[in-house]
Amino acid sequence: MILVLGGTKDGRNIAKKLLDEDYEVIVTVTTEYGQEIMGNNEGIKVLKDRLDQVKLKELIINEDIKVIIDGTHPYAIEISKLAMEISKKMKIPYFRFEREAVVYKNVIEVEGFKEATEILKDTRGNIVLTTGSKNLDIFVENIEKNRIYARVLPTSEVIEKCEGLGINAGHIIGIQGPFSKELNKALFHKYSIKYMVTKESGDTGGTLEKIGGALELGIKVVLIKRPNIVYKNVFNNIDEIIKKIKEEL
Repeated sequence: MILVLGGTKDGRNIAKKLLDEDYEVIVTVTTEYGQEIMGNNEGIKVLKDRLDQVKLKELIINEDIKVIIDGTHPYAIEISKLAMEISKKMKIPYFRFEREAVVYKNVIEVEGFKEATEILKDTRGNIVLTTGSKNLDIFVENIEKNRIYARVLPTSEVIEKCEGLGINAGHIIGIQGPFSKELNKALFHKYSIKYMVTKESGDTGGTLEKIGGALELGIKVVLIKRPNIVYKNVFNNIDEIIKKIKEEL
């Protein structure tokens, strides 16, 4: 059995390719949305859980995992660190699929969410956050709520979190991306956005379309850089990972 740490479009694509190569695959996700994007692919087991060290070890033993493929989001660093640690201890090959980085021009690059709030708190005008719901509290605690528009997944859990943080319905943009540049521009225009915050998620995450649309409207873009983590066995191509698996098994 091959374990794919997923929850992303990348993880789904990796799992499907492995299935096409007749490998048994189990994919882990942490949210209902991650489970949803996997769809109903016969032959792929999907486990929805937040794995810690004990759970990951048990999963590896119970499912007789031979290879770990890390297809998680570039910002999901804790599970990646855990997977590399466990792979070393249990002597199981670990491969990381990493979205290729893109060089973005005319943006304000910051190292993290806190630094983004430091830049934005003394500015004026509406801010759209396209960074997901996980770190919304950092912005709400440091910036006036009436300036914040949160573009998030339209799930009940996420909407409830936004409301719990004091973001009212008129400032919650519940919509599932990625989007075209024109749709991004329409949304930015509708809410009179002056600043857009996004993550360096690569082409898969629709970052180019977000940034391109914002810049064309004269909106300042705050780009949160990828966390500084050193992965083992990094690949940017799914076929190369499968080739390596065939060499290992």
